[in-house]
Amino acid sequence: MTPMLVAENVQFGYGPQSVLCGVTLAVHPGEIVALAGPNGAGKTTLVKVLAGILAPSLGRVLTFIDHPRAIAYLAQSEELPPEWSVREVVELGRMPHVGRWRGLTATDDRSVRSAMERTEVLHLSGRLVAALSGGERQRVAIARALAQEPKVLLLDEPSVHLDPRHQVALLATLRAEAARGVGIVVVMHDLGFAAQADRCVLLSNGMVRADGPPAEVLCADVLRDVYEIDVEVLRTADDRIVIAPMPQMTADASRPIRIENKPWNHITSS
Repeated sequence: MTPMLVAENVQFGYGPQSVLCGVTLAVHPGEIVALAGPNGAGKTTLVKVLAGILAPSLGRVLTFIDHPRAIAYLAQSEELPPEWSVREVVELGRMPHVGRWRGLTATDDRSVRSAMERTEVLHLSGRLVAALSGGERQRVAIARALAQEPKVLLLDEPSVHLDPRHQVALLATLRAEAARGVGIVVVMHDLGFAAQADRCVLLSNGMVRADGPPAEVLCADVLRDVYEIDVEVLRTADDRIVIAPMPQMTADASRPIRIENKPWNHITSS
């Protein structure tokens, strides 16, 4: 299958600090790729390079889609204009299609409404962004990206601020987009969430340490090497992967804790 987006031997740095070191990655139609790794691994930088926001210092990014507007990018904790309504923010997703000066057509209206329905923010349509909770703002930002109707969707930690129900709903939405042939790259720290992707790419120190099915990438030995902690990888009855960090024992862990007996009335209020 021909990929939609390819990074070939991409290198990037901020001044003398190297962030990406020879990263190669391909995104195919209908595929959800989870991009995981510790803080500072280069995940956000890689997504920005894929989106065309940053230009690699070496290597290249190739697109096999008809127009740049076919790539939608959602930044980490994306800032939304506080005095705009939810509807106005989601309508921004249609800008690549209609331009700055043209009004929205009936087709655009349907795309905006559909995006708000899928992210469960339609009932917030007239509310100002300033009045929204963090989770509601995140869902509005996701709706804006979906309204663009992209062929490639690049999301940087989209589950941040979302409660468990909306995290599940987000995964269902991404699955529906993938079923339509959209190629998806999603940065995430939640390895349990990453385990539900089609592919998992694990970054460490700006390099790809593993790339493949989650069951192969998210194994205890690889995760111990990348995150420098011990983890236990469990499988549920329906073959889902659950990853549990194991407690780190210190040299003093076996020493008893001394508890001083003091009367309750020694606590004073100010």
